Amino acid sequence: MNNKNSSGLKGLGPLGWLLQVITGVFLIFFLGIHLYLANIDFGHPIRFFTAVLENLHNGYWLAFYIVFTYIVLYHGLNGVRGILYDRFDSQKSRALIKYSLSVLYVVTAIYETLLALAVSRIAIP
Repeated sequence: MNNKNSSGLKGLGPLGWLLQVITGVFLIFFLGIHLYLANIDFGHPIRFFTAVLENLHNGYWLAFYIVFTYIVLYHGLNGVRGILYDRFDSQKSRALIKYSLSVLYVVTAIYETLLALAVSRIAIP
């Protein structure tokens, strides 16, 4: 194993590193809102579930949840890519990792979008 990229996200390049930092900052914001709603504002799981359903009927909140999951997904997979790049440093391995994680991102993003849209149509109890 080559040690030239052993310092974490360095192997991702400047754009990958910058996007990792930007999505990390957004995660702090989005996660803060999510935790506030889940634990402080509602406190009880049933009230929280009902509130999420009500929020998903609002287009702005639906967009918030979808963007939140896109950012979580990107941040997580980009971190996995950085870890795998530290382990596998051949161009062939990195290309396979990059394309595999890209396909996983697209498939998961499509699934979560369809799921959020389906849940947004559930009748509020």
